Amino acid sequence: MSNEKPYYVILTGSKNNAGDFLIKFRAKELFEQLRPDRSVIDMDAWKPFSDRDLEVVNGAEALILMGGPALQKHMYPGIYPLVNDLDKIKVPITCMGIGWKSLSGNWSDSRGYPLLDSTKQLLSRMQEDGLPMSVRDYHTLNVLHYFGVNHGLMTGCPATYVTKKIGSSVELKESRQVSFSLGVSFLESKSLEVQMKNLILKTRELFKNAEFVVVFHHSLSDRFLKSHNASNAHLDGHREFASWLSQNDIKYIDISGSAENLIEHYEQCDFHIGYRVHAHIFMSSISKPSVLIAEDGRGKALRQVFGGLVFDAFENVQQGLLGKLKRKFGFGDTYEVATRVESEVIDNIRYELTNSLPRILPTRHVIDSNFRVMERFLSELP
Repeated sequence: MSNEKPYYVILTGSKNNAGDFLIKFRAKELFEQLRPDRSVIDMDAWKPFSDRDLEVVNGAEALILMGGPALQKHMYPGIYPLVNDLDKIKVPITCMGIGWKSLSGNWSDSRGYPLLDSTKQLLSRMQEDGLPMSVRDYHTLNVLHYFGVNHGLMTGCPATYVTKKIGSSVELKESRQVSFSLGVSFLESKSLEVQMKNLILKTRELFKNAEFVVVFHHSLSDRFLKSHNASNAHLDGHREFASWLSQNDIKYIDISGSAENLIEHYEQCDFHIGYRVHAHIFMSSISKPSVLIAEDGRGKALRQVFGGLVFDAFENVQQGLLGKLKRKFGFGDTYEVATRVESEVIDNIRYELTNSLPRILPTRHVIDSNFRVMERFLSELP
């Protein structure tokens, strides 16, 4: 394939969730700013390569598996179908900002993490290719170490970095616009749904003099059903939550479908509280205060990446086959939720605001330190 300069092929998973689009958007910015000697060709991660795709891939300097909770049991061929024979890929393979997927989020779950032999084959191939492998958090790095992969770098998610904000300070000003990002665990747990609703009401009261809005990162419209692996139950659950918000006279907005929607909304926001990892990452990336309530392993692992205020939404969750079946078919609540989470979140936000953000301010320094690792990763790509 003729191209004006050497290129990378990146495989991205953006379908509907605004956070997935942000990963791709920010990653492309990093390549443009830190590797201007390379162009980027973006392909949908969930589609197997056609003969033409494979030709494009094999003309690249590297194939890069991009972002998201991709390090799962069925990473290959479930998340990345690629080709049925990895030897057909003639260029080195690596990853950028990928993460594990764990419901409980416990560090112990990163040991003995279940992977199919086919996924281990893909990891072995990346290890043999010898390029640095960028991961989203230290839990994921530990998974790689467990399986003998020693080229990992904990760069954080690509969405964490805005180069013009490196070295800046977290903004502390009057909160005129406050956003609350809605999680998805309420679809599987009545206790977490109650928690989210209580926390929304308490947060609105705390910021009663601000413009307060609840933010949906997944679509509320029928277009959601056109995205890969979409379900009616997911859409109906979000619409029911939106109806509850309307009944309580709470403003809400749907920012799904693009990085631009997410950026446009949160750039106008002064303070974020909520369950969406990429709302927390975005606000932290532009040096604005954010509080995350972690509803899975992505959020819990993020606590070790750049600190700040991260609260666990639940204390325990039933795992294994029975737990999965209960969540899938909706019989019984598999989550054990602490009764004071809502009050503790509000108490700590009030403390931060009263005392000049003692736990939130240091996140900027840690992000800047992690950025140096991301720079190293990008510089070492071919």
